[in-house]
Amino acid sequence: MQNGAVGSSAILFARSTIGALAGSVMQSGLPELQYSTDLTRGIVPKNIHSHNDYWRQVPLLDALSFGCKSVEADLHLVNGEILVGHKSVSLSSPRTLNSLYLDPLLEILQMQNPSSDFPANSTAATVNGVFDYDPEQSLQLLLDYKTDGPTLHPAVISALDRFRSLDLLTTWNSATSSLSTRPLTVVCTGNCPLSLVNAQQPLRDIFFDAPLNDIGNSSYTYANSMMASTSLKRFTGWMNMLDIDDALFAKIQGMVQAAHAKGIRTRFWETPNWPTFVRDNTWRTLLRAGVDWLNADDLLAASQI
Repeated sequence: MQNGAVGSSAILFARSTIGALAGSVMQSGLPELQYSTDLTRGIVPKNIHSHNDYWRQVPLLDALSFGCKSVEADLHLVNGEILVGHKSVSLSSPRTLNSLYLDPLLEILQMQNPSSDFPANSTAATVNGVFDYDPEQSLQLLLDYKTDGPTLHPAVISALDRFRSLDLLTTWNSATSSLSTRPLTVVCTGNCPLSLVNAQQPLRDIFFDAPLNDIGNSSYTYANSMMASTSLKRFTGWMNMLDIDDALFAKIQGMVQAAHAKGIRTRFWETPNWPTFVRDNTWRTLLRAGVDWLNADDLLAASQI
Protein backbone atom coordinates (compact mmCIF):
# COMPACT_ATOMS: atom_id res chain seq x y z
CA MET A 1 0.00 0.00 0.00
CA GLN A 2 2.94 2.38 0.61
CA ASN A 3 3.43 3.28 -3.03
CA GLY A 4 -0.32 3.54 -3.58
CA ALA A 5 -0.80 5.77 -0.53
CA VAL A 6 1.96 8.15 -1.57
CA GLY A 7 1.16 8.08 -5.24
CA SER A 8 -2.56 8.54 -4.81
CA SER A 9 -2.26 12.02 -3.31
CA ALA A 10 -3.42 13.67 -6.52
CA ILE A 11 -6.57 11.61 -6.86
CA LEU A 12 -7.29 11.79 -3.13
CA PHE A 13 -7.14 15.56 -3.38
CA ALA A 14 -9.29 15.72 -6.48
CA ARG A 15 -11.79 12.91 -5.97
CA SER A 16 -14.54 14.83 -4.15
CA THR A 17 -14.52 17.55 -6.81
CA ILE A 18 -13.44 15.63 -9.89
CA GLY A 19 -16.00 17.34 -12.09
CA ALA A 20 -14.96 20.83 -11.01
CA LEU A 21 -11.28 19.97 -11.34
CA ALA A 22 -11.65 18.53 -14.81
CA GLY A 23 -13.82 21.41 -15.90
CA SER A 24 -11.44 24.06 -14.63
CA VAL A 25 -8.46 22.41 -16.31
CA MET A 26 -10.20 21.97 -19.63
CA GLN A 27 -11.80 25.41 -19.71
CA SER A 28 -8.98 27.49 -18.30
CA GLY A 29 -6.88 27.45 -21.46
CA LEU A 30 -3.74 27.73 -19.34
CA PRO A 31 -1.07 25.37 -20.76
CA GLU A 32 0.55 24.93 -17.35
CA LEU A 33 -2.66 23.39 -16.02
CA GLN A 34 -3.09 20.87 -18.80
CA TYR A 35 -0.73 18.06 -17.81
CA SER A 36 -3.78 15.89 -17.39
CA THR A 37 -2.27 12.41 -17.05
CA ASP A 38 -1.05 13.33 -13.56
CA LEU A 39 -4.34 12.33 -11.92
CA THR A 40 -3.38 8.74 -11.04
CA ARG A 41 0.39 9.25 -10.93
CA GLY A 42 2.18 6.64 -8.81
CA ILE A 43 -0.88 4.45 -8.24
CA VAL A 44 0.03 0.83 -9.01
CA PRO A 45 -2.92 -1.14 -10.46
CA LYS A 46 -3.81 -4.27 -8.47
CA ASN A 47 -6.09 -7.26 -9.07
CA ILE A 48 -8.58 -6.04 -6.47
CA HIS A 49 -12.32 -5.96 -7.08
CA SER A 50 -14.05 -3.19 -5.13
CA HIS A 51 -17.14 -5.07 -3.92
CA ASN A 52 -20.29 -2.93 -3.54
CA ASP A 53 -18.15 0.03 -4.52
CA TYR A 54 -21.08 2.48 -4.35
CA TRP A 55 -21.06 2.19 -0.53
CA ARG A 56 -17.73 3.96 -0.34
CA GLN A 57 -17.33 7.59 0.65
CA VAL A 58 -16.48 8.46 -2.95
CA PRO A 59 -17.58 5.65 -5.29
CA LEU A 60 -15.11 4.71 -8.04
CA LEU A 61 -12.47 7.23 -6.99
CA ASP A 62 -11.77 5.61 -3.61
CA ALA A 63 -11.17 2.35 -5.47
CA LEU A 64 -8.89 3.99 -8.02
CA SER A 65 -6.86 5.58 -5.22
CA PHE A 66 -6.01 2.04 -4.01
CA GLY A 67 -5.25 0.81 -7.53
CA CYS A 68 -8.34 -1.40 -7.86
CA LYS A 69 -8.68 -2.66 -11.41
CA SER A 70 -12.34 -3.64 -10.96
CA VAL A 71 -15.34 -1.91 -9.37
CA GLU A 72 -18.92 -3.05 -8.84
CA ALA A 73 -22.24 -1.22 -9.00
CA ASP A 74 -25.72 -2.61 -8.33
CA LEU A 75 -28.25 -1.31 -10.87
CA HIS A 76 -32.00 -0.70 -10.71
CA LEU A 77 -34.04 0.60 -13.63
CA VAL A 78 -36.65 3.01 -12.19
CA ASN A 79 -38.85 5.13 -14.47
CA GLY A 80 -36.28 4.91 -17.24
CA GLU A 81 -33.37 5.97 -15.01
CA ILE A 82 -30.54 3.62 -14.02
CA LEU A 83 -30.10 4.06 -10.26
CA VAL A 84 -27.30 2.61 -8.14
CA GLY A 85 -27.93 0.93 -4.78
CA HIS A 86 -27.98 -2.44 -3.05
CA LYS A 87 -31.74 -2.49 -2.36
CA SER A 88 -34.66 -0.42 -3.57
CA VAL A 89 -34.96 1.30 -0.17
CA SER A 90 -31.46 2.74 -0.59
CA LEU A 91 -32.09 4.35 -3.98
CA SER A 92 -32.09 8.09 -4.55
CA SER A 93 -32.39 10.07 -7.76
CA PRO A 94 -28.93 11.72 -7.57
CA ARG A 95 -27.16 8.34 -7.33
CA THR A 96 -27.24 7.10 -10.90
CA LEU A 97 -24.96 5.01 -13.07
CA ASN A 98 -24.06 8.19 -14.91
CA SER A 99 -23.35 10.39 -11.89
CA LEU A 100 -21.40 7.85 -9.84
CA TYR A 101 -19.50 6.02 -12.59
CA LEU A 102 -19.90 6.96 -16.23
CA ASP A 103 -19.56 10.75 -15.89
CA PRO A 104 -16.38 10.65 -13.76
CA LEU A 105 -14.92 7.82 -15.84
CA LEU A 106 -15.35 9.77 -19.04
CA GLU A 107 -13.79 12.87 -17.48
CA ILE A 108 -10.82 10.86 -16.21
CA LEU A 109 -10.31 9.21 -19.60
CA GLN A 110 -10.50 12.57 -21.32
CA MET A 111 -7.86 13.87 -18.92
CA GLN A 112 -5.71 10.79 -19.55
CA ASN A 113 -5.94 11.36 -23.30
CA PRO A 114 -5.27 15.07 -23.89
CA SER A 115 -5.03 16.71 -27.27
CA SER A 116 -1.45 17.46 -28.18
CA ASP A 117 0.53 19.16 -30.91
CA PHE A 118 3.39 16.68 -30.48
CA PRO A 119 3.81 14.23 -33.39
CA ALA A 120 3.72 11.21 -31.08
CA ASN A 121 0.23 12.14 -29.89
CA SER A 122 -1.31 14.12 -32.71
CA THR A 123 -2.77 11.14 -34.56
CA ALA A 124 -3.19 8.77 -31.64
CA ALA A 125 -6.64 7.42 -30.79
CA THR A 126 -8.03 7.77 -27.28
CA VAL A 127 -6.46 4.65 -25.83
CA ASN A 128 -4.92 5.48 -22.43
CA GLY A 129 -6.69 3.90 -19.48
CA VAL A 130 -7.33 5.41 -16.07
CA PHE A 131 -3.94 4.41 -14.61
CA ASP A 132 -0.99 6.59 -15.55
CA TYR A 133 1.37 3.89 -14.21
CA ASP A 134 0.01 1.38 -16.77
CA PRO A 135 -1.95 3.20 -19.50
CA GLU A 136 -2.79 -0.05 -21.30
CA GLN A 137 -4.56 -1.49 -18.24
CA SER A 138 -8.31 -1.76 -18.70
CA LEU A 139 -10.64 -0.97 -15.80
CA GLN A 140 -13.38 -3.56 -15.26
CA LEU A 141 -16.85 -2.22 -14.42
CA LEU A 142 -19.04 -5.00 -13.02
CA LEU A 143 -22.73 -4.14 -13.24
CA ASP A 144 -24.99 -6.22 -11.00
CA TYR A 145 -28.52 -6.15 -12.42
CA LYS A 146 -31.03 -6.03 -9.55
CA THR A 147 -34.17 -5.40 -11.58
CA ASP A 148 -35.53 -7.15 -14.66
CA GLY A 149 -32.61 -7.96 -16.94
CA PRO A 150 -34.40 -7.87 -20.31
CA THR A 151 -35.50 -4.27 -19.69
CA LEU A 152 -32.36 -3.08 -17.88
CA HIS A 153 -29.83 -4.46 -20.36
CA PRO A 154 -30.92 -2.31 -23.34
CA ALA A 155 -30.79 0.76 -21.07
CA VAL A 156 -27.21 -0.09 -20.10
CA ILE A 157 -26.27 -0.53 -23.76
CA SER A 158 -27.66 2.95 -24.47
CA ALA A 159 -25.91 4.47 -21.43
CA LEU A 160 -22.58 3.30 -22.83
CA ASP A 161 -23.09 4.92 -26.24
CA ARG A 162 -20.73 7.83 -25.54
CA PHE A 163 -17.93 5.41 -24.58
CA ARG A 164 -18.69 3.25 -27.61
CA SER A 165 -18.49 6.21 -29.98
CA LEU A 166 -15.00 7.03 -28.64
CA ASP A 167 -13.83 3.40 -28.92
CA LEU A 168 -13.29 3.16 -25.17
CA LEU A 169 -14.99 -0.21 -24.59
CA THR A 170 -13.34 -3.62 -24.74
CA THR A 171 -15.04 -5.33 -27.66
CA TRP A 172 -15.43 -8.82 -29.06
CA ASN A 173 -15.78 -8.95 -32.84
CA SER A 174 -17.71 -12.09 -33.75
CA ALA A 175 -16.93 -11.63 -37.45
CA THR A 176 -13.20 -11.92 -36.85
CA SER A 177 -13.31 -13.83 -33.52
CA SER A 178 -11.02 -11.24 -31.99
CA LEU A 179 -10.94 -9.22 -28.77
CA SER A 180 -9.93 -5.56 -28.67
CA THR A 181 -9.01 -4.49 -25.14
CA ARG A 182 -9.81 -0.85 -24.44
CA PRO A 183 -9.73 1.39 -21.33
CA LEU A 184 -13.11 0.19 -19.98
CA THR A 185 -14.28 -3.43 -19.81
CA VAL A 186 -17.96 -3.84 -18.88
CA VAL A 187 -19.25 -7.08 -17.33
CA CYS A 188 -22.82 -7.78 -16.20
CA THR A 189 -23.98 -10.13 -13.46
CA GLY A 190 -27.06 -10.77 -11.30
CA ASN A 191 -30.20 -10.67 -13.44
CA CYS A 192 -28.20 -10.02 -16.59
CA PRO A 193 -29.46 -12.42 -19.31
CA LEU A 194 -26.77 -14.35 -21.16
CA SER A 195 -29.07 -14.49 -24.19
CA LEU A 196 -28.96 -10.70 -24.55
CA VAL A 197 -25.20 -10.64 -24.04
CA ASN A 198 -24.89 -13.15 -26.89
CA ALA A 199 -27.36 -11.16 -28.99
CA GLN A 200 -25.08 -8.13 -29.14
CA GLN A 201 -23.62 -8.82 -32.58
CA PRO A 202 -21.26 -8.48 -34.35
CA LEU A 203 -19.55 -6.20 -31.82
CA ARG A 204 -20.06 -7.20 -28.19
CA ASP A 205 -18.96 -4.74 -25.51
CA ILE A 206 -20.91 -5.99 -22.49
CA PHE A 207 -19.71 -9.35 -21.22
CA PHE A 208 -21.13 -11.95 -18.84
CA ASP A 209 -20.06 -12.97 -15.35
CA ALA A 210 -20.31 -16.74 -15.70
CA PRO A 211 -21.03 -19.06 -12.74
CA LEU A 212 -17.63 -20.43 -11.75
CA ASN A 213 -19.18 -23.53 -10.21
CA ASP A 214 -20.61 -24.40 -13.67
CA ILE A 215 -17.66 -23.27 -15.75
CA GLY A 216 -17.57 -26.54 -17.66
CA ASN A 217 -20.84 -25.58 -19.36
CA SER A 218 -20.19 -24.91 -23.04
CA SER A 219 -22.46 -21.84 -22.90
CA TYR A 220 -19.67 -19.85 -21.24
CA THR A 221 -16.82 -18.94 -23.55
CA TYR A 222 -14.04 -16.41 -23.97
CA ALA A 223 -16.29 -14.65 -26.48
CA ASN A 224 -19.10 -13.87 -24.02
CA SER A 225 -17.69 -14.22 -20.48
CA MET A 226 -14.94 -11.96 -19.22
CA MET A 227 -15.12 -13.35 -15.69
CA ALA A 228 -16.49 -16.32 -13.76
CA SER A 229 -17.57 -15.97 -10.13
CA THR A 230 -19.11 -17.96 -7.31
CA SER A 231 -19.78 -17.60 -3.60
CA LEU A 232 -17.04 -19.07 -1.43
CA LYS A 233 -19.55 -19.33 1.43
CA ARG A 234 -21.94 -21.45 -0.62
CA PHE A 235 -19.14 -23.45 -2.18
CA THR A 236 -17.62 -24.39 1.18
CA GLY A 237 -20.86 -24.56 3.16
CA TRP A 238 -19.22 -22.76 6.06
CA MET A 239 -18.29 -19.10 6.22
CA ASN A 240 -16.25 -19.09 9.44
CA MET A 241 -13.59 -21.55 8.40
CA LEU A 242 -10.12 -20.95 9.81
CA ASP A 243 -8.37 -22.51 6.85
CA ILE A 244 -8.97 -24.01 3.42
CA ASP A 245 -7.88 -27.63 3.64
CA ASP A 246 -6.08 -29.54 0.90
CA ALA A 247 -9.22 -31.17 -0.49
CA LEU A 248 -11.07 -27.86 -0.78
CA PHE A 249 -7.99 -26.16 -2.20
CA ALA A 250 -7.80 -28.79 -4.93
CA LYS A 251 -11.47 -28.20 -5.84
CA ILE A 252 -10.98 -24.45 -6.00
CA GLN A 253 -7.82 -24.82 -8.06
CA GLY A 254 -9.60 -27.20 -10.42
CA MET A 255 -12.40 -24.70 -11.10
CA VAL A 256 -9.90 -21.90 -11.60
CA GLN A 257 -7.86 -23.96 -14.03
CA ALA A 258 -10.99 -24.90 -15.97
CA ALA A 259 -11.89 -21.22 -16.32
CA HIS A 260 -8.36 -20.28 -17.32
CA ALA A 261 -8.41 -22.98 -19.98
CA LYS A 262 -11.26 -20.99 -21.55
CA GLY A 263 -9.44 -17.69 -21.13
CA ILE A 264 -11.83 -16.54 -18.38
CA ARG A 265 -10.71 -14.81 -15.18
CA THR A 266 -12.02 -15.88 -11.78
CA ARG A 267 -13.42 -14.39 -8.58
CA PHE A 268 -14.89 -15.68 -5.31
CA TRP A 269 -17.36 -13.48 -3.48
CA GLU A 270 -18.78 -13.94 0.05
CA THR A 271 -15.30 -14.50 1.44
CA PRO A 272 -14.74 -14.03 5.20
CA ASN A 273 -14.40 -10.47 6.46
CA TRP A 274 -13.73 -11.32 10.11
CA PRO A 275 -11.62 -12.30 11.97
CA THR A 276 -9.14 -10.36 9.88
CA PHE A 277 -6.47 -13.07 10.05
CA VAL A 278 -8.98 -15.51 8.53
CA ARG A 279 -9.86 -12.99 5.83
CA ASP A 280 -6.21 -12.39 4.96
CA ASN A 281 -5.33 -16.08 5.00
CA THR A 282 -8.30 -16.83 2.74
CA TRP A 283 -7.22 -14.16 0.27
CA ARG A 284 -3.67 -15.51 0.18
CA THR A 285 -4.91 -19.06 -0.30
CA LEU A 286 -7.19 -18.03 -3.17
CA LEU A 287 -4.29 -16.27 -4.84
CA ARG A 288 -2.17 -19.42 -4.47
CA ALA A 289 -4.97 -21.34 -6.18
CA GLY A 290 -4.72 -18.95 -9.12
CA VAL A 291 -7.83 -16.84 -8.46
CA ASP A 292 -7.53 -13.62 -10.45
CA TRP A 293 -9.58 -11.12 -8.46
CA LEU A 294 -9.53 -10.42 -4.72
CA ASN A 295 -13.13 -9.57 -3.82
CA ALA A 296 -12.67 -6.84 -1.20
CA ASP A 297 -14.73 -4.64 1.07
CA ASP A 298 -11.62 -3.38 2.91
CA LEU A 299 -9.49 -1.97 0.12
CA LEU A 300 -6.61 -0.98 2.38
CA ALA A 301 -6.29 -4.54 3.70
CA ALA A 302 -6.55 -6.05 0.23
CA SER A 303 -3.90 -3.70 -1.13
CA GLN A 304 -1.47 -4.98 1.52
CA ILE A 305 -1.86 -8.70 0.69
